[in-house]
Amino acid sequence: MRNLSDKDVLEMLSNFPKHELTTEQRTDLLMVIGEATTRKHRKPFNFQRIAALASVFVLVLLAPLLYFTDKKDSSSQITGSGRTKTVQQGEYFALKDTDGSPLYADSNFGVPNKVSLLAPQEWLAKDRRGLSKIAIYLWGDYEKDFANKPLKIDAIHVKTGVKEHLATTVISGGMYGADGHAMTGFKSLDLPGKWNLEFTAGNKKIGEFSIYVKEPYVIVGNSTLMISQEDLFAGFYEDVFIEVEGDDLPPEITLEVFSLENGEASEFTFKDKKDYTTTDGKKMSMYQGDFHLKKSGKYRFTILQKSEAVEVRKPLSN
Repeated sequence: MRNLSDKDVLEMLSNFPKHELTTEQRTDLLMVIGEATTRKHRKPFNFQRIAALASVFVLVLLAPLLYFTDKKDSSSQITGSGRTKTVQQGEYFALKDTDGSPLYADSNFGVPNKVSLLAPQEWLAKDRRGLSKIAIYLWGDYEKDFANKPLKIDAIHVKTGVKEHLATTVISGGMYGADGHAMTGFKSLDLPGKWNLEFTAGNKKIGEFSIYVKEPYVIVGNSTLMISQEDLFAGFYEDVFIEVEGDDLPPEITLEVFSLENGEASEFTFKDKKDYTTTDGKKMSMYQGDFHLKKSGKYRFTILQKSEAVEVRKPLSN
């Protein structure tokens, strides 16, 4: 590499495969580049040349890593007790109906021929919607690996190492092409980010894979705007739901949006009210409507006379 000119290095970089990075990957890359370009040098050199070389050096190191991570997107790493552990990224794959046809291809998530679960399309922090009833499917020798053994499911937050016990349940016989299955409910995960799920039958770990948990929904008093905070950007939002807890709610509600930066206020009506009761007896109503956020910044959202400060972020560019 020392015999190559800056121009030669840049030409080599241009030949690397181009892939769109995830939000998490873009954030990590920007942090690394930010740290690299702010380091102090002991000797005075030409600043523009130093910045160029530093950026090229960082890209040379990261390009192969980003290429293989984005191409496979099949593992995450956690460090503990001096060792690095690789955990496979889960994927969607079909189970088999009784006639052999594919089943639940867009909702069965996990590692083929090892372990999977019928999961929600999105995992959100501090939210148990979609987690009250989870089906788990297992592959292996039923009599040897699963029969008369409890199934324990734990989750480890990759960034912090926080561990949560999600459920313990019993394993039943095969179903949908799997050698064993179980029905249970999971507790919610409070931290957003990547989590590794571990499945243990008896005292033997039988599988693990990682999932991504988004930031919580936007909460305003007793109302929940059904959009993750990390997905809230400037733009038009159509057919959005607001869930409200309580009795004797009006047929329509208003979402008031007030900009804390320029004082501009807007009101949006949500209607088509649908009432229901949760499994734990709570009275709920769901409303549907559209709203518009003109630009990123700090806002105050108000629903049914309850207000909450909300940040509308700028999306990271590709």
